[in-house]
Amino acid sequence: MSANPHTLQATFNTIYATESDAIFRFCLVRVSDRDQALDITQETFTRFWQSLVQGKEMTHSRAFLFTIANHLIIDWYRKKKPLSLEGLAGPDDEEGYEPIQENAKMNIEMEAEGRYVLDAIQKMGPSYQQSVYLRYVEGLSPPEIATILGLSTNAVSVRINRGLEELRKLVGYDIESEQESKSSHEKS
Repeated sequence: MSANPHTLQATFNTIYATESDAIFRFCLVRVSDRDQALDITQETFTRFWQSLVQGKEMTHSRAFLFTIANHLIIDWYRKKKPLSLEGLAGPDDEEGYEPIQENAKMNIEMEAEGRYVLDAIQKMGPSYQQSVYLRYVEGLSPPEIATILGLSTNAVSVRINRGLEELRKLVGYDIESEQESKSSHEKS
């Protein structure tokens, strides 16, 4: 299958523009090191380009990219000693004080809540962690996640549901204990 180099380049550029941030975020959450996440993201797109040039059939380019990134991360962990997850706790290079503008206050609160949830996701078991992250942070569907992780769609759905239960407990929002609390108040 001989493809036009301009068509390949345009396809690659379009996919890179739409997916590079998501792939980088995925890598950053998994390796907790910005430079390493950038390297893995770059290698992901290099391998994606090679697959395009070789004419490999891809029905879902987004799932394919996440699969490549996931495999590269697994390989990296096999070669390297795992790094601390504290890298996500805050920026490494602190900058000087700038007064907070009112319109930025909401963004800071949302970022803090997002950081809190991401930190809680990091504390989950690995099988739940990947499924929940890919579903709710990256917005992938269970079939896409199943392709990336090499599991059945049903197994992914189970992991997502169980992962959400674990996440609720980690962030202090346990539905069962809340329902028990309501029913005990109703009885008194």
